[in-house]
Amino acid sequence: LDIANGSSSGGYRPPPRTKEVIINGQTVKLKYCFTCKIFRPPRASHCSLCDNCVERFDHHCPWVGNCVGKRNYRFFYMFILSLSFLTVFIFAFVITHVILRKYAGEIRLPVVCFFSVWSIVGLSGFHTYLISSNQTTNEDIKGSWSNKRGKENYNPYSYGNIFTNCCAALCGPLSP
Repeated sequence: LDIANGSSSGGYRPPPRTKEVIINGQTVKLKYCFTCKIFRPPRASHCSLCDNCVERFDHHCPWVGNCVGKRNYRFFYMFILSLSFLTVFIFAFVITHVILRKYAGEIRLPVVCFFSVWSIVGLSGFHTYLISSNQTTNEDIKGSWSNKRGKENYNPYSYGNIFTNCCAALCGPLSP
């Protein structure tokens, strides 16, 4: 290594940082992960908390203590969907209890339940939107396939049909 001008005279050359591939007519960059020493597959990302690359990375969920990605997204979605139904069920019974027991002055419990319902139902609604458009949370936050970027920048992973996108995400084959 020639320290004076920063060039190397040896045989080592670092790998390129990106590689371009075409997926359904859209150019997608594959990034090189220097930690795992691989070109990450499309939609994969390196999680610094789990210290590995996660295929079809959605997000790292602190509530389940794990990354949500290709192998467990459908289970995560079913978990938050069932949690939504549970919170709606609990809210209905809290309201019924308050009305039948004539606790008109007790407003704290229904208010807490109301905000719990809307936060969980909102999360389920957001992930339902993501599934219907075949996006990940990571892609949505980054705006990777946003309409604001123009018509030429479309989501190459979408099947073009809400039903097909939902079937692919929830009923497709599971990776080992």
